[in-house]
Amino acid sequence: MSEKKAKTKDSNELLNVLMIILGLLFLFKGVLDILTWVGIIVPSYLSDFATDPNLAAALSLFGGLGITSLLLGFWCLVAGIGMFREEEYAMGMALVVLSIMAAVGITAMVGWISTPFDFEYIPNYVTIVATAVGVLGFIWLLFTYKRYD
Repeated sequence: MSEKKAKTKDSNELLNVLMIILGLLFLFKGVLDILTWVGIIVPSYLSDFATDPNLAAALSLFGGLGITSLLLGFWCLVAGIGMFREEEYAMGMALVVLSIMAAVGITAMVGWISTPFDFEYIPNYVTIVATAVGVLGFIWLLFTYKRYD
């Protein structure tokens, strides 16, 4: 007689946690963008927004629109939490969210070719981390998709 081992699903907890953290960052950025757009709050780094085109580019950290950042943050959170629960839908959502994060980040990094990288501007480092998580997480999920069947 042959015994069949019960197949247990095991998601990558590091990727799940990173997606949840990045989801919270996207939500924070989206709320900040919307509050700035409405004129309720103007962060110090955006105080010269109307006169300095370099600061306009700062809003494109996670997408130029606050609504886009909010939606991406929300779905990133849902996917990260769903992946902890080993839900099949979460894997598909994660692939979409990670690919969008990678695309937005790569686009921003390509823009750094024409404008010098500002080492003092912290959101640039968040862009690098979000891009790395997007690219590496997407590849990881492609190679481990069978665990979500």
